[in-house]
Amino acid sequence: MKDECFYKVKITKQNKTEIYHWGYFKYKMILDDVKKEYKDGADVVELEMIGQNEFDKIMKPYTSGH
Repeated sequence: MKDECFYKVKITKQNKTEIYHWGYFKYKMILDDVKKEYKDGADVVELEMIGQNEFDKIMKPYTSGH
């Protein structure tokens, strides 16, 4: 779908940073998830927009069914 977004997400909480990849979501869902992370105690949430091809390549090892 044309309105789906793909992001590399860095969430920092208590001086520990974890990286996630969120994709195939509408932008409003991304914003709702960012708000939830802050509500759950995140100090910083950084979003870096990535392309669908990059997202799919990152996810391939988790979805290939090996």
